[in-house]
Amino acid sequence: MTRVSGLRGSGPVGGIGGRTGPAAAAGGGFTITTQSQQAAIAVAPVDMAGLISLQDEDGPVRRDRAAHRAGEQTLGSLAALQAALLGGARPDLDTLRQMIENMPRPADPALQTVIGAIRLRARVELARHERL
Repeated sequence: MTRVSGLRGSGPVGGIGGRTGPAAAAGGGFTITTQSQQAAIAVAPVDMAGLISLQDEDGPVRRDRAAHRAGEQTLGSLAALQAALLGGARPDLDTLRQMIENMPRPADPALQTVIGAIRLRARVELARHERL
């Protein structure tokens, strides 16, 4: 078998004479022996701006998560307001007011719509109970 060294260190290349081993069984005409597939894969350079944007405190994913949590908490506060009214207790309107004032604005347009509806419902409840 004749061996030819490849360009730029790609590894030895086996000739087609004799056809023995796995190449003969697979019907291949030649084989290329490389050190490792992992070593042959080139790693792309890392963009620093991309890494920094992943760590961004106000990134869209973080804003959406924070808005989602705030929306869930506001819904819980609205449910507590309803339970207080049904039980004859005085509802905690200050907590509800603070929640809607501090609610973050999400990046996702669909989530913005949902959060807007929750805010509106909370404002309606505040207006109803403040004038009573």
